[in-house]
Amino acid sequence: MSAGFRTFNPSQNTWNSEEYFPTSEIDLTEKLNTLSSAQSIYSKLSASSRAEFLQAIHSSMEQRKEQIKAFYLKESGLSNIRFETEWNRTLATIQLFERYLRNQYVFEKVEDFSNDFIRLQKLTLPIGPVLVLGSSNFPLAYSTAGGDTIAAFAAGCCVFVKAHAMHAGTSIQVAECIEEARKKVNLPEGIFTHVLDDGFQLAQRLCLDERIQAIGFTGSFKGGKALMDLAYSRDTPIPVFAEMGSVNPVVIDQDLSLEQQKIVAEKLANSICTDAGQFCTKPGLIFIPNGPSGENFTRALKEFVAETKAVPMLHPNIHLNFENGKKEIASISNVKSSNSSLTQNGIEGRWALAETDVPTLLKNKRLKEEVFGPFSLLVTYNSKEELQIGLEALSGQLTGSIFYETHTDLVTDCIEILTQKAGRIILNDVPTGVRVSETMHHGGPFPASSDSRFTAVGPDSISRFQKYVSIQQKNIS
Repeated sequence: MSAGFRTFNPSQNTWNSEEYFPTSEIDLTEKLNTLSSAQSIYSKLSASSRAEFLQAIHSSMEQRKEQIKAFYLKESGLSNIRFETEWNRTLATIQLFERYLRNQYVFEKVEDFSNDFIRLQKLTLPIGPVLVLGSSNFPLAYSTAGGDTIAAFAAGCCVFVKAHAMHAGTSIQVAECIEEARKKVNLPEGIFTHVLDDGFQLAQRLCLDERIQAIGFTGSFKGGKALMDLAYSRDTPIPVFAEMGSVNPVVIDQDLSLEQQKIVAEKLANSICTDAGQFCTKPGLIFIPNGPSGENFTRALKEFVAETKAVPMLHPNIHLNFENGKKEIASISNVKSSNSSLTQNGIEGRWALAETDVPTLLKNKRLKEEVFGPFSLLVTYNSKEELQIGLEALSGQLTGSIFYETHTDLVTDCIEILTQKAGRIILNDVPTGVRVSETMHHGGPFPASSDSRFTAVGPDSISRFQKYVSIQQKNIS
């Protein structure tokens, strides 16, 4: 662990003045030692008491909104509009779980089998302390008081948050809100713990600690897979609920009219480039029909993408990885690249598109992998059969989208393939913008996420941090 570190201001292209220090081994040990007793107390809390805690977090965050916003803006480079969107989403998630705990949460199910004089009782219990690792691209919604943390609290789990190093100030502000809420409802220390580090050592240490019983992660495939390997190497393996890489394939049907093509092209251009394309659901691979229809669509998409404004990426490493990713794609044979003509300004993400065909896609693994940023790969297909081959060659995805006018056999076949490949299928709309609701499933087959059965959004996400125990009872006589 280093002596100290700073966060980066993407808008100013400079390091922020505040200095942060990694949590020491002594402090970490003390914090870990409070987990068992805190978990014992918190797990026995009623659903209504947990709801009261969430309500207190919501209230505390509202009171500190401006302080949180100030750190959010200077540590992420994201806009005021984006802050308001993510802020509202974060608070909406807290409120959703608060309502769920008050109105829908079921602690036990009981069945009496009178003929056999047996009573069965199935209990829903917290899995235990949860480690949450703050994400880089959502400083609020997938970080300190984000969906993983709130779902774990709702389940009755203590939460150990390791802040993302580039959002340390934002994370501290939110952590203080949670601490205020904890004190307000008279919960013991250890229910919530917040730690800092600018490397990987602390996260690895926590992942291997036997007191941690589950992990929530949103980030790269490399990071998620490393956590999974560590967690599964323990004497007692634990689940890692990781949301990782996805290219989110989009299919353009050839029956779209010219006007429809323009509408779809504009939607996709915005989805690719908004906030420098730093979304896990960004459309990163678009299947386009070969021929005049596809050529018209490609032309329109390029025009709309060229009109988008370049904005700073989240931090220098993300920008470096984006630039390297573009170069890797451009170096592949039979790939044609188009790039923004804007002069590089700081760590702004300048858009890029690449074009190829299905046979080339099939031969190159890198073309089927995510490039995080304002980039998309356009792949032409010559027939329904070739399109199907292209889709089937992809690994697990968070989303799959189809734009069409008439629901033909092509659409039906694509939906059938995508139900095996993706966690969410979008018809005639873009994949970015994940609604927080009871019917949303945000996850997908590996490597999009570590376990496609679970969602990271909505009240069903609580099941990641729950376990079940049945008690079977019968009188001796």
